[in-house]
Amino acid sequence: MGGKNKQRTKGNVRPSSSGRAAELLARESGVVPGFIGFGSTVTSELGYVPAVHGVEEIDSLVDADFRLVLRKMSKRDTVTKLKAIQEFGTMCQERDAEEVKGVLPYWPRIYCKISVDHDRRVREATQQAFEQLVLKVRRSLAPSLKGLMGHWLMAQCDTYVPAASAACLAFTAAFPPNKQTEALSFCRDEILNVLQDTLLKETADTLSDPKSVPEEERETKFIRMLTSSLLGVKKLLHLLPDSDRNLLEDRLTQLISSAKFWKYSKHKTPQVRGALSEVVSALCQYTPGLVHKEAARASAAVLLSIDDTDPVVLPPLWEAVLHVVTTIPDCWTHVNARKGFLPKLWALLRAGGGGMAKALHPNLMPLVSRLPAEVTQPALDFYTTFFTSLIQGLSAERALTSPTESAAIVTAVVECMRFSVMQHTEEGEEQRKIQQMLISQQLLPLLESAVGNPSLQNGPLFLLVTEMLISWEKRAGLHGGDGSQEGADVYQTLLGDFWEGIGLLLVGFVDTEEADPKALEGVATLLQVSSGRGKKGFSISKMFEVHSLRVSGRDEPPEGEPQQMRLVGSLESERLEAVVCQLAQLCLVYVNEKQSERHLVFLSLLLRSFHTPRVFAVKGEEQSLPVVDLKNMAMRFLLERVVAWLSEEGRSQNDHLVDMIFSSLHCCSPQETPRILNHITMMNLPWGILLHVIQKSCRDWLKGSVLGERLFGLAEELCNTGRGHATLTSNENTHSWTLISLVLSQQHNNEPLIGEVYLEKILEKLHATLSETKAQADQGGMEPLICFICDVASTFYSSVTDCLLLASAEELLLTAFQITAQDHSNTHLSVSVLSKLRAVCVAGVQALMQHSGDQFQESGFLCSAAVWVKRQLLTASLDVKRATPATLDTVDPPLKKYTHKFSSPLTEIALALALSLSLSDLSKASADQLILTVEMMRFLSWLVSSSSSALGGGQWDFLLCCMLAWLETACENVSGLGSPWVQLFVCENASLIVELSRFFAAPPATAADTLPAELTAEWTDFFIEGIYSLLLHLPVKITGPDDPLFPLAVLRSVGVALTYIPVPQLLKNSLPANLIADQKTNLPAPLQTLLNTLCPLLLFKARPLQITVYLLLEKVMGQLPECDGEGESSKTEEDAEEPSLSPPESLMAVLSACEDLCESVLAGVQVGEFAVVQPLSVEYSCFLGYLLSWKLLLSFFKASPSQLRVQYSLYLKRSHSLHKLLIHLFKMMPENPAYPGQGADTKDTKTFFTESLSLAVDSEYSLRRLPHLACGVYYSAVQDLPAMVRLWWNSQEKRVSTAVERFSTRHVSPVLSAQEISSVHASTQTFDSMTVKARSAAREVIATYSVDDIFIELVIQLPQNHPLGSITVESGRRVGVAVQQWRNWMLQLSTYLTHQNGSIMEGLALWKNNVDKRFEGVEDCMICFSVIHGSNYSLPKKACRTCKKKFHSACLYKWFTSSNKSTCPLCRETFF
Repeated sequence: MGGKNKQRTKGNVRPSSSGRAAELLARESGVVPGFIGFGSTVTSELGYVPAVHGVEEIDSLVDADFRLVLRKMSKRDTVTKLKAIQEFGTMCQERDAEEVKGVLPYWPRIYCKISVDHDRRVREATQQAFEQLVLKVRRSLAPSLKGLMGHWLMAQCDTYVPAASAACLAFTAAFPPNKQTEALSFCRDEILNVLQDTLLKETADTLSDPKSVPEEERETKFIRMLTSSLLGVKKLLHLLPDSDRNLLEDRLTQLISSAKFWKYSKHKTPQVRGALSEVVSALCQYTPGLVHKEAARASAAVLLSIDDTDPVVLPPLWEAVLHVVTTIPDCWTHVNARKGFLPKLWALLRAGGGGMAKALHPNLMPLVSRLPAEVTQPALDFYTTFFTSLIQGLSAERALTSPTESAAIVTAVVECMRFSVMQHTEEGEEQRKIQQMLISQQLLPLLESAVGNPSLQNGPLFLLVTEMLISWEKRAGLHGGDGSQEGADVYQTLLGDFWEGIGLLLVGFVDTEEADPKALEGVATLLQVSSGRGKKGFSISKMFEVHSLRVSGRDEPPEGEPQQMRLVGSLESERLEAVVCQLAQLCLVYVNEKQSERHLVFLSLLLRSFHTPRVFAVKGEEQSLPVVDLKNMAMRFLLERVVAWLSEEGRSQNDHLVDMIFSSLHCCSPQETPRILNHITMMNLPWGILLHVIQKSCRDWLKGSVLGERLFGLAEELCNTGRGHATLTSNENTHSWTLISLVLSQQHNNEPLIGEVYLEKILEKLHATLSETKAQADQGGMEPLICFICDVASTFYSSVTDCLLLASAEELLLTAFQITAQDHSNTHLSVSVLSKLRAVCVAGVQALMQHSGDQFQESGFLCSAAVWVKRQLLTASLDVKRATPATLDTVDPPLKKYTHKFSSPLTEIALALALSLSLSDLSKASADQLILTVEMMRFLSWLVSSSSSALGGGQWDFLLCCMLAWLETACENVSGLGSPWVQLFVCENASLIVELSRFFAAPPATAADTLPAELTAEWTDFFIEGIYSLLLHLPVKITGPDDPLFPLAVLRSVGVALTYIPVPQLLKNSLPANLIADQKTNLPAPLQTLLNTLCPLLLFKARPLQITVYLLLEKVMGQLPECDGEGESSKTEEDAEEPSLSPPESLMAVLSACEDLCESVLAGVQVGEFAVVQPLSVEYSCFLGYLLSWKLLLSFFKASPSQLRVQYSLYLKRSHSLHKLLIHLFKMMPENPAYPGQGADTKDTKTFFTESLSLAVDSEYSLRRLPHLACGVYYSAVQDLPAMVRLWWNSQEKRVSTAVERFSTRHVSPVLSAQEISSVHASTQTFDSMTVKARSAAREVIATYSVDDIFIELVIQLPQNHPLGSITVESGRRVGVAVQQWRNWMLQLSTYLTHQNGSIMEGLALWKNNVDKRFEGVEDCMICFSVIHGSNYSLPKKACRTCKKKFHSACLYKWFTSSNKSTCPLCRETFF
C-alpha cells in the first residue's frame, strides 16, 4: 500500500494501471472482464463504461456529449436516468453515424442493465432510444448483437405493453421480416443462456441489490423478469426454424427437466402461471418429443390447474389443456380424472366459468371430443352431469348480467349437444336413453326458461337451436334426401320427440287467460326465428309497447327481411305450422270469449311471420260474423275478423291490428290490395288508424284518388274547425295534424307519398287559411290554428327536396314572412307563435338555398320579399319601420350560410333603409331611429365579413361614405354619450370600421376578383386618413377633465378600432399641438405631441383605454431612438464624462407619478410576498399604467443601438428607476407563477414566463392578468437589461438577494437560458473569421475565431442563476496567440458579457470588433487595455505628446478625476 515515493520492484518502470490490467486479462483469457467489479453483470453497480480491449483507443472515439450522457445513465435517480436516456435517443438521431458508432462497445452492458429497470418509463425510453441507435448505425450493430439479443428478446415480452411495443419496433427497424429468423438463429445460444439463467438461477436478491433496493421493488422486478423470460422462450420457439429447434433440444431438455420450471405452475403470481401455460402450449406445438419425456409433470401441471379462473391465466391455460390432451394421448394415466379433473370441471361449469365464459366455453366441445371412453363412462351419467352443470352456469351472477357471457355458455351448450347426438346415433337402449335425456331433460327445459327470460330471448339460443334442428332434418332425409343414410331413423325420432315436447311446452304458455306478455313475446320470438325470418338477437318487444311514429319508405312491410339475413336453409314447415295453427286457434278462443287483448297482440305476431293460407283458415269458437263468400282465406279473415276488431269503440292501441291487415295482404294479389285499402279508407275509422296504415302502406294505393280526396277533406275540416275557435288539442285532432304533416313531408324516391294534385290542394288550403288570419285585426284568438299550420309547414320545408318548386309552397312561405315582419302591436300574437312563424321562414329560406336552382327569378320568394319590404319602408308609417329590425333578423340568419348564391335582394333593403334615415344630431334622434341605424351597421358589418362579393362598385362607395358620415356624426355628438342608444351607435360604428380594416388588410380570395380596381387605393389614400384623423381624437374628447363619468363600452370599441391604425398615420397625426416648455427632445413636433397627449392616458381609470394607449405607443417606440441617434451624432467625444441620455420625458413623467403611489401601496409587503390587487380599483389602474409604461420603456430600450443603450441605461442607473421597479415586481409576482388550468400530469408545466400575455383591448378583467404582466415585465428586464439587474441584485441585502435568486433560478433562468441558446441557433448574423455554435444540454456557446495562422476558441458558460450570476468564459484551443494577450481577450469578453446590456451575440460582436482592430494595428488603450471602449464603443484617440500613446477620452477622464492628477498614465508627463 505504499505511497508515491516507495521503491518499485526491480524492472517495474511503469506505474500500475487498471486499464492495462484489463487488457492483460482480455489477452490471456479471451474474455473482456467488467470494469466495475468481476461479479454478475446484473448485480454489480454500473459505473461509466465496462473495460474492453483497447479502452484508451475506444474512449477517444466517444464524443464528449455521449460520455456525459452515458455517465448519467448509470445514476440511481430515476428522473436523471430517464432524461439521460431521452437525450441519448435525441443525440443518436441528430449526430453523425460515425460519432454514434463510437458508443457501440459500451452499449450492450448499459442496455442489459436499464432494459430491465424497475421504472416502466425508463424501460420504454430505453427501447425508443435503442431504435434511434439502430436506425443510425444499421449493420455496425452486428458485432454487439450477441451481447444484446437475450435482453432484447425479453424486452419484446415486457409486461408493460408500450415498452414491449417499442422493443418490437426497434427489432423491426434492425432486421426486415425475412432476416429476423436468421438473427435469432445466430444468437440462439446466448438468448437461451439469458432466459435459462433467469428462470433457474436468479432470485429477487441476485437480480437487485438488497442493500439499496426495497424488498417490494426487488420482488416486482423478479416476477416481471420471470414472466418476460417464459414468454421469451415461447417467442423463441415460435420464430426459430425446425433445424435450430433441434439444435437446442439438449438445452431445452435441461430447462424443462428442472423441478423449478414446473413449480411455476403453482406460482402465486397470475402472470407467471399464465406465461408457463403459454410455454407449455409452445412446447407441445413445436417440440412434442420433449413434452413426451416430461408427460407426467406436464399433464399434472396443466390438467390439475383448470380451476384457476384468473383472467390472466385462464385463456392460455385452456389452450395448454387442449394441446396437452392432443399431444400426450396417455395424459390420463398420469392424472386421476374422476378425482382430480372432473370435479374441478363440474364446479367450474356450474360457476359459469368464473366470469370467463367467453374465453373458456369455446374450448369445451374440443375437450369433450378428446376425452377417452375411460373418462366418460358411464356415458349417461357423464353427459347428464356435464350438461346440467353447463346449463346451471347460466344462473351465475356474471352470466345474468353480461350478454356476452350468457351467449358464450348458450353456444357451448348447443355445440356440445350437437356433438353428443352425433356420437350416439347407434341403436340400443343406452343410446336411446342418452338421446331422450338430451331432449327432455336438457334442451326443452332450457327453451322453457328462455321463453320467459328476455336476456336469453335476445341471445343466440333460438337461432342455434333452429340451426341444430335443420341439421337433424337434413340427416333425417327431410330436405330432399332419400332418408337412407346412417342414423336417419334416430334423427327422425329425435325430431318427433322435440316437436311433441315443444308443442306441449308452448301451449302451456298460451292456454291461460293471465298469460304473461313477456312469455308470449318469447314464444313469438322462438317461432319467428324458427321460421327463418328472424335474425340473431332479434327482439319484438316493441310490439307490446306504445308504438312511436314510424315511417316506412319500403314497398313491403318490415317483416319481409332481406334474403341474406335468413338462416342457411329452413325448417320443414309442416310440423312448425301445426304448432302455429294450434296456438292461433287458442288465441282466437281467448279473443272471442274473453276479449283478451294480450292474445290478440300475440296473434298479430304469429301472423306477422306465418301468413299462410293454413294459418288464416284456423277457426275459433263459432260466433255471429258477417259471412263473406271469398275463396281467399286471408282476405276472408281480414274482412270478417280484423275489420270488426278495428271498428270496436274504446280501443286505445291499434298498431297490432294494422299489422294484421298487412299480414293478410301478403296473401292477396296486387290488384286486390288497393281495393281492400280503399275499402278500409272509406270506413270512417279513427284518423289514428289511417295514420298507421299510411306509414306501412304500398306506393300504388297512396297515389290513388280515394286517399287523396279523403286527406284533402281532412285538411278542410281542420282549417274550418280552427277558424271556428274550437279546441284543437284533443287526441283525435292531434292525430289528424300528424297525418297531414306525414303526407306532406315524407317522400319515396324523391316523390311525394300522395298524388301531387292533392299535395297542391292541401298546401293551397293551408295558404288560404293563413292569409285569412293575416287580414284579421285580432289574430290572437287563432293561435292554435296558426301553430298547427306552422308546425306542418316547418316539417314540410325541412324534409322535402325541392319543395318550393310548388307555387303554393312559395306563396305559403311569403305569407308567413309577411305576418312575421308586420307590426304586432295590434295582432296580439304571443311570443311562441311568432317564434314558430320565424322558424317557418328560416326553414323555407334554407330549403330555397339548398335545393332550388333558380331562386332569384322575378316571381320568386326572395325578390318578392325584397320588393315588399322596400315598398313598406318607403311608403309606410313609422310603425312599419319599428318592425324592420325584426324583418332583417328574420331574413338574415338563414342567408348567412348561402350568401354566395344571391346578389342584391338584401342590399336593396339596406339601401332603402339608409335613404330613410338622416341623422345629424343624435340627441334629437329617437330610440327607434338609432336602433334601426344600429341594425343597418350590423348588417353592413356582416355583409363585409361574409358576403363582400355581393357588393358592386357603387354599393362599396355608398357603404364607405355611410361609415365615414356616421363617424363624423359620432365625433360631433360626444356630449350625448350619456344615452345608451348613442353609445350603441358609436360602438357599432367602430365595429364596422374594424370589419373594414380586417377586410382590406387581407381581402378574402373569393372577393379578390370581384373588388373594383380602384377601391383598395381609395381606402388607402382617402378613407384611412379620414377615419383615423377623426377616431384618434375620440379618446381625448371622451376622457375630458370636465366629465367624471365615461362610457366604458365606447372606449373599448373605439380602442379595438384604433389598434388597426397604420404607423404612418400615427407619425403624421393631426392631434392639437401639445408641446411642453423646457422639454428636452429630438423628436418631431407631431410625434412629441402624440407622446404628450397619450402618455398621461396610461393612468386613466379605464383599462380598455390604458391597453389602447399602450398598443398605439408600442407601434412608434421603435422610431424614437432614431431621432436621438441623429441628435447625438453631431456631438463629439470631447465631453470626457460618460454622457447619459433620458428616454422620452413624457413616459418618464408617468413612471415618476406612479412610483410614489406604488411604493406607498406596497410598503407593508416584503420582497417575496404576493400582493393581490383587485380589478376595477384605483390601485389596479395605477399598477397597470406603471407596468405598461415600463413595458414601453423596455421596448424602446430594445430598439436602441448599442451606443445609445449605454447612455439610456446610465440615466436609469442614476435615477434609480429600475431599482424601484425590481423591488415592486418582486412584491407583485406570485410565488408559484404556474399557468392556470393545467392538469396534474402535464409534461411541461406552463408558467407566466413561458406563456406570453395577450394584451387585447376587449379582454376581460382577471385577477391573474396583473401578476402575469408583472412577470412579463421582469422577464423583459432581465432579457434586455441583464447587467443592470445583476448590479441591483448584488447591491441588495442577503434576505432580498436570496429570495430573488431562488425565484429567478427556479422560474426565469431556465426559460431565459433556453431562449439565449435558441437565439444563437436561429441567429442569421454572420461574422467574418468567426463561427458561433451552441450546446443546449450544457448551456454553452462556443465561439471560434481564426485569422491566417491564428486560431482562438472560447467557451461561454451560462450560470444556473442566469442572468444574476456572472457568465464564465473558459479557454478552449488556441494557436498563434501569446498567453498574456490570450488572457486579456478572455478578460475583455468576460467584461463585455457581464457589463453590457444585451445578448450574448451582441457581446461577441463587440469582442470580435475589438480583436479585429487589434489585428488591424490599432493599439490598446493603456488604461482599460482594450481597443474599443466598453461603454461608448469609441477607439483610443487622445494621444500623449510625450510617449505618443493613445487613450479613450472616457478612460482619461476617470484617470484624472480618480488620481487628482493631470499626468499621462504611462510616462507620467503632464498631459496636454
